Amino acid sequence: MIKFKDSDCYPMMFDLFGLIAMSNGWLAFPMVWEDKYYLKKVIEIDGKNIFILGRNLELEGHE
Repeated sequence: MIKFKDSDCYPMMFDLFGLIAMSNGWLAFPMVWEDKYYLKKVIEIDGKNIFILGRNLELEGHE
């Protein structure tokens, strides 16, 4: 798995219930999710949204 330092990542917002519903089991961090995102760690849960420190792999050309 590709690993990034905290300084290489940025906050990303997801719909909490959508993220859980679309996952294939437990959400364990760090992880590559849907081959689109590298999710390092949860930084805040705000009502229905979850903010995760991570990176968008599709924008960077990683496979």
